[in-house]
Amino acid sequence: MRRSRRRPAATVGNTAPVLEFERCIREDATLDDLDLELAEAFLRPTPVGNKPVLDSLQHYGLIRREGDAWRITHAGLLLFCRPERRHWYPRAGLQVRRVAGTQTMVGRSQNVTIVGGVGPPLAVAIAQGMTMVAGQIRISDALRDIFFRDMPEYPDFAWREVVVNAVAHRDYQVGGLGIEVTFFDDRLEVSSPGGPLAPVTVEALNAGTAGRATRNPMLAHVLADVGIMQGSGTGFARVRDEMSNSSLRPPNVVHQHGMFRVTLRNEPEYTMAGPGWKNVVRSLPVSPDQKRILLARPDGFTHEDYGRLNAVVESDAKQGVHDLVRKGITTCAFRDEDDMPIYYLTPDLDDTRYFLEDRVPELLNFFRRHPKLRPANYRKLFEAAPAQASRELRQLVELGFLQVEGRGRGKGYLPLAGLRK
Repeated sequence: MRRSRRRPAATVGNTAPVLEFERCIREDATLDDLDLELAEAFLRPTPVGNKPVLDSLQHYGLIRREGDAWRITHAGLLLFCRPERRHWYPRAGLQVRRVAGTQTMVGRSQNVTIVGGVGPPLAVAIAQGMTMVAGQIRISDALRDIFFRDMPEYPDFAWREVVVNAVAHRDYQVGGLGIEVTFFDDRLEVSSPGGPLAPVTVEALNAGTAGRATRNPMLAHVLADVGIMQGSGTGFARVRDEMSNSSLRPPNVVHQHGMFRVTLRNEPEYTMAGPGWKNVVRSLPVSPDQKRILLARPDGFTHEDYGRLNAVVESDAKQGVHDLVRKGITTCAFRDEDDMPIYYLTPDLDDTRYFLEDRVPELLNFFRRHPKLRPANYRKLFEAAPAQASRELRQLVELGFLQVEGRGRGKGYLPLAGLRK
């Protein structure tokens, strides 16, 4: 048997050179091992999709003509092999998992559910894998509170690009390890064999200054022409932008023990207000942009915070912030003469916020178990004297959290919208 032809090695960061496995010929493969109907359908959106399928495959270097025979590359087989040949590339697909919690547990405390797995051909596995991953993306309550509309916990482009990049750039010579897409309560991790190629480094990726390099240029070329991934080397930069535009932390990249892992976190970069303050903000006579900053930064914010959160220019940010001061909702303070002013809630509103942040969670728990709150219940719940309890119950009624029912000894309180969650 002849040996596979190999091209010059590509350098992986600071590690040993890695051969371009995808370009190598699989000596025992023939055209019969390719699903040509799948290849024709998959390549149809490309610039050569109107040509005969063998010409299209040859255009991308997936097959090569030698005399009267066709030679088949690993890239061609990875993309279009018939199902009975997928054993040639064990674990070359991806597996989707869900972890109940923020850490993986083993033994009796095992908390991992296998959602599903897909293998070659990649032309089918990518679509099936995307469907599985999409089914695990939830609606984010925290982002809904900021943007006042349903939003996924991870931006659509961000998670799709990270998953497709894992498929396009993984090391397919490592047969014992596969791509794992793991959902935790607070994050999404996509792990794949291999590491970044020079000049790309982990540090540059995390800093948002990475260049462009790929271990599998043939696969990447096909996927870009099909429209599945970005082909200009700007995909990861856009992932960072999409996360920022959704007020989420930037992606984090790690290369450890031969695995390349990208983590997307679903927690907003802002410290969000609690349910009590959210209800107050919704009732304030201010714009959606102003409500957004009051919810996201109740402990203080600058013009820059306002502009970045709401994606508005500096003049609009200053106008929105100054309007909050005019309406008596915020007050301005300076760190020093040369520093940027910071805007805080007025003392009365701040006192109201802290009062609600302390009381509302306990009241929510109470109303999950009981339909009605009596003054005695309130005094016991918060260890409050009668006069204090009466004062606070009146305040909760005025703020729209409670509704009085009955009089005298039969007096009680029913929950309104802010306490019905």
